[in-house]
Amino acid sequence: MVNVGIVGYGNLGKALEEVMINDKNVNLVKIFSRRDGLKSRHKTEFDLVENLGVYKGRIDTLYLCVGSYSDIEKIGIKALKNFNTVDSYDTHKKLKDYIHTLDKIAKTSQRVSLSAFGWDPGLMSYIRTVFDGVSLQKSNSFWGEGVSQGHSNAIRKIAGVKNAIQYTVPNEEIIKKCQNNFNFIPNDFEKHKRICFVAVDDDADKEKISRQIGNMPNYFAGYETEVNFVSEEEILKMQEVLSHKGYIVENFQILDKYQSKMEFSLDLQSNPHFTAQMMSLGGRIVEKLCEEKRFGAYSILDIPASYFLNKSRDEVMEKEL
Repeated sequence: MVNVGIVGYGNLGKALEEVMINDKNVNLVKIFSRRDGLKSRHKTEFDLVENLGVYKGRIDTLYLCVGSYSDIEKIGIKALKNFNTVDSYDTHKKLKDYIHTLDKIAKTSQRVSLSAFGWDPGLMSYIRTVFDGVSLQKSNSFWGEGVSQGHSNAIRKIAGVKNAIQYTVPNEEIIKKCQNNFNFIPNDFEKHKRICFVAVDDDADKEKISRQIGNMPNYFAGYETEVNFVSEEEILKMQEVLSHKGYIVENFQILDKYQSKMEFSLDLQSNPHFTAQMMSLGGRIVEKLCEEKRFGAYSILDIPASYFLNKSRDEVMEKEL
């Protein structure tokens, strides 16, 4: 049995807790948070993030369920010195450098880190890579309509913001063009609209916050972004439904004459629970890599498909090929 811990107790941390307590192969030792006095309906014990070092040797793998905007990088680099880690880091443009940084630490400390192992980046990254390898061109990805956890968290980091939720809405006209036109690659910024609902402090400068959101690099800058200021009660009601969708299409021709189309879609009733399920798979992969002493940091693109199932390579080939 593997001893694990969860860092962060937002929507993803709560979802992962449910997944972990229903997995007979893991022992959830602790949930770590910067907030004191938290309670779990599943009676999991809490401790403060600052006390993580005390659990070296008592926890094998830490699941990092904090925000990508400012927290995962800081906590992940420190935690990897004492624990294996799994995260769903989703700042696409910074991923390569972050994983290279983790790799040096993991090899020195003889640990394994699996980063960006959610559904995108993660599962959809894997599908995109396969599609692009077959077609020899770039596939088109769309997200939504649904709640983006990473973007919502990024807004909540702005001073004066009490709570926020962000919906990603795909451009249906662009989707149809991708489906019906060969080799059509639209500009990334025209593919989606981002709709934000924000609750702020009474004395907050709404115009300033709106500008900060619209100009936030890696999240909103360049995208059509709509900011709506509402009450916190309204946002709490919206947060009761955390569904999301993902879609990839690649419409191409082989030898300029044979029409071919590949599509992949996700329709998720709960974004955090699907991400938690992916991270749980990531934890099993980390176990295999540790057993083989393949220390280092990995993305989903580095993992052989045979590692996804809890079987030997020969069993996977016999039953899945």
